[in-house]
Amino acid sequence: AETLRRAASELESRERPFFRACRPLALDERQEPAALLSRVAEQLEAEGGLNWGRVLALVVFAGSLAAALAEQGSREEAGRLAEVLASYLAEEKREWLEAHGGWDGFCHFFNGHGSQPTDQSSTISSAIMAAAGFGLAGLAVLLAVR
Repeated sequence: AETLRRAASELESRERPFFRACRPLALDERQEPAALLSRVAEQLEAEGGLNWGRVLALVVFAGSLAAALAEQGSREEAGRLAEVLASYLAEEKREWLEAHGGWDGFCHFFNGHGSQPTDQSSTISSAIMAAAGFGLAGLAVLLAVR
């Protein structure tokens, strides 16, 4: 848990403008947050396969959405995001997780490499933007500027 918190904090700090800009997506009435999280998970995998950096980005993205929902008093919806994320990782990606050492593999990766390689940041941002669709036009401008 300590490694996950540290790595997530490092990623969120490094990409704070992006993840902060994603928060309003949780409140967009045109899309359900849990469905958005599922689409982002699919898109991240489609952009080059699953890896520990993308798993971490998905966790941080889910956390950003959940924080926005919790701040608006939608704790049930925030809990639903946790359920979707847990289901995706524990059920849909169980074989991948097991093949890559499970959470021990996650800890080894992030303790051995320090954090997610920075060259993945634009891929992750692009995947999240593509999955979120129209609601991220403003994020495209943000990412183009930084």
